[in-house]
Amino acid sequence: MAQATFETPEHLREFFFAMIESLPGGILLADRQGNLLAVNRKAAQLLGLAGCSLQNKTCWGLLAQKIGLTHELAALSLSGGRLLCEVQASNGGAEKRCILISRNDLQSPFLHVAGFFLSLEDVTFPALMEMHLDRSKRFAAMREMAEAMSQELKNPLGSLELYASILSRELAGDPDNERVASRMLGAVRTMHHLLDNFVTFSGALFPRMKELDMVAVFRKSMETLREMAGEHGILMESRIETGQAYLFGDQALLGQLLLNLGLNAMESMPKGGTFSLSLRTLPPDREHGGLVEIRVQDRGAGIAPENLQKIFDPFFSTKGRNRGLGLAISHAIAEAHRGLIEVESEPGRGATFRLLLPAESVAGTGTNRKKDARADV
Repeated sequence: MAQATFETPEHLREFFFAMIESLPGGILLADRQGNLLAVNRKAAQLLGLAGCSLQNKTCWGLLAQKIGLTHELAALSLSGGRLLCEVQASNGGAEKRCILISRNDLQSPFLHVAGFFLSLEDVTFPALMEMHLDRSKRFAAMREMAEAMSQELKNPLGSLELYASILSRELAGDPDNERVASRMLGAVRTMHHLLDNFVTFSGALFPRMKELDMVAVFRKSMETLREMAGEHGILMESRIETGQAYLFGDQALLGQLLLNLGLNAMESMPKGGTFSLSLRTLPPDREHGGLVEIRVQDRGAGIAPENLQKIFDPFFSTKGRNRGLGLAISHAIAEAHRGLIEVESEPGRGATFRLLLPAESVAGTGTNRKKDARADV
């Protein structure tokens, strides 16, 4: 193999920048004071630098401007430092990306060559997966508890229901005491029903997978939700931003998932208001295949930061008597379809739930399908 030669410093410089541009990750190259020397295309894309002038800027000033952090950048002051942060998506959308920034100092035998480079890696999907797996472990413990609780309480609850029924019949001629007995019987039956729900949740889901067009599933769920919203004086807006969105899934379970997310939005607005649902497809990239994305956005009270990682836990609720199983079951259904649910919220400004499901590969089906189209429902 012939050795590369560089006849002039310009040739060496050209090779150097070609190498940086070819790297799969983002690179910010700086001198020892932090003044920017080079930024490759991937870094510009991750930080949304299109149209920005980088002359006479430091990497610290650039990062502070783009990620909105100042004191946190101290984590990158030494070689080997790492910082996980969020940046706005480069396409100008509302979603954010998780970026891992790592510092590496330049090693050179020449004293006049010194500096460092920051590598940037998009870890959005792996970060979501880590939270998802964390949550799955908590679910497993909750399911074991529900199963054990059902075994312990089924028999005594059955006996209480029998005795309350007998007492109610024997007090048929005493209206006051009969009313008390009837309330006791109703309470026991309510407990029995809740226990049945817990047992259902504790069991493993076995979805009946088949090819589905999520646009059709979405439309059907929207019809039901629009009727329910109207009964509570709530306005529902919906939007489909794709012609067809194919995936493999269980139609009944995915329909239930959409209803749960819609009902959760309604419950967050007890005094009425407007919530919206949208569906679109996301194209494949290097990290994962194509995705079907569904967003549910409400204008309710929002979720406190300390509760954001709890709302998908079984039985957790901030809505009084609501049992907190709707979002937990939604998570279980998404998990059974190899999908994810994430949430963004700010107290007083509502919440946005984002469902991501793996899309079916159009190329693998051998069929011709419509390209993206925009349509209001």
